[in-house]
Amino acid sequence: MKRRATILLIIGLLPTVAWGQKEPIVIVKSDSSDLLLDVILPPIEILFENAKNGPSWEFYNLKKDELNRKYVTEKRSWYQFVDLFGTYQYGVVGMNSYTDLGTNYPIVYQNSGGEQLWYNAGVSVRFPLDKVIDRKNRIKTQKSVVDQAEKEQEMWFEDRKMKIIDQYTKSEEMISNLKTALEQFSLSQAEYDMAEKDYIMGTITISELGIAKGKQVQSIQQLSKIKSELKNSILQLEILSCTKILNK
Repeated sequence: MKRRATILLIIGLLPTVAWGQKEPIVIVKSDSSDLLLDVILPPIEILFENAKNGPSWEFYNLKKDELNRKYVTEKRSWYQFVDLFGTYQYGVVGMNSYTDLGTNYPIVYQNSGGEQLWYNAGVSVRFPLDKVIDRKNRIKTQKSVVDQAEKEQEMWFEDRKMKIIDQYTKSEEMISNLKTALEQFSLSQAEYDMAEKDYIMGTITISELGIAKGKQVQSIQQLSKIKSELKNSILQLEILSCTKILNK
């Protein structure tokens, strides 16, 4: 019995060493309070809309605003063919005069003045034929540039939605796999606990106990791998959708 207890103690220390491997394996303890176990994915439509809060969507909006201003300017380009002009003058007009009636009469000097207002306004129109004839084509060209920017934004959004769908589906699958891995871990842990007791009682061999331990280690490795993949998938989904999903 002392010999079995000694061997059991050695096996009990094996959770950090995989069977047949020299490198230690980091064991991740299963915890039902893990944030990945409680994660709830928002409705995918919300993720689609939130993706518009990112810098790429804002970039396209700024680009469209700039092109729309150029389009409006082009539509008003006929203003360059019209010139308005006007002049305005105001002042006092003065006039001096004198009257000489002869030697027996004094010379009479007169000074008169008056306010005067003068203004002029008008419109001139020029028709450079090359620009007038080609104006309609220039407007259509600028409108096409605006429409192209709209389509570019729509294409970007469709591509972003496809990426969100891909990561969303992958995350859902990994959440399901995580639950399965947790169940497998619980089962392998229970089997090992039972095998440990059976070994102490002498009903199984050391080899059978080692097999149970190997299954337990494999379930822990699988659980750790799935949790890592799920976290990576959700983080990518957060970036793509501009939406916070994980609480930490």
